[in-house]
Amino acid sequence: MTRRSITRIGLALMAALALVSCGNANKDTAAILKQLPKAIFSKKEAPKPLTPQQIAKALGATTDSVYLFELESRDKVQVLLQNIQRNGPYQTYGNPARQVIVLRDGMITSTRGLGGDLMSSEEDQLLSYVKARREGRVSYDQRFLTPEDVTEVHRYTCYLTTGGTVPVAAGLVRASGQLVTAKCTAADGMSRDFTNAYVVGSDGYIYSGKHWLGSYIGYVNSQVLRR
Repeated sequence: MTRRSITRIGLALMAALALVSCGNANKDTAAILKQLPKAIFSKKEAPKPLTPQQIAKALGATTDSVYLFELESRDKVQVLLQNIQRNGPYQTYGNPARQVIVLRDGMITSTRGLGGDLMSSEEDQLLSYVKARREGRVSYDQRFLTPEDVTEVHRYTCYLTTGGTVPVAAGLVRASGQLVTAKCTAADGMSRDFTNAYVVGSDGYIYSGKHWLGSYIGYVNSQVLRR
């Protein structure tokens, strides 16, 4: 992920947060979140980026962790989700339309309600190396459900490399992280190969990332606004 890509995601965060920037905080936030799916998929012109002052006001509408996800293959549509549940290391983000993305230390591990969902993944090795900002080779599995209710397992070998330090400035997050890239090759020689990228803090948390979630969803960019 380039610095330009990270800046674009940050601007997208600002645009999405324009939806929750005014009025009574709790009531307006709930009402706006209910309208998000319709607004997202209407392909209307995106709101103008907010000023830092407007972003601060929007964040005052909730104390929960907030993420922005951008679906590259769907006209770069943005989905703003907030934390709704934690189960051990897994943190679930969702909205009233039942669109759900589950993360583990900032890495996407499964989705629901997006169509062609990533049902689950075996991310232990990949996440361990990413969090440690370590180079090497690891295995990584993704599981999908076919229309016939058959679970398909896509297995990959991922080669991790590390890059330079990247500043992170989005919402209430002010930090820096190291770029970690995972180039993954399909074991069956037929599934699509892909390259994920993560900006990882010193504590191993993934502040932003570019995640491959299968041929139907494609790449999803993530950016934390509040941890």
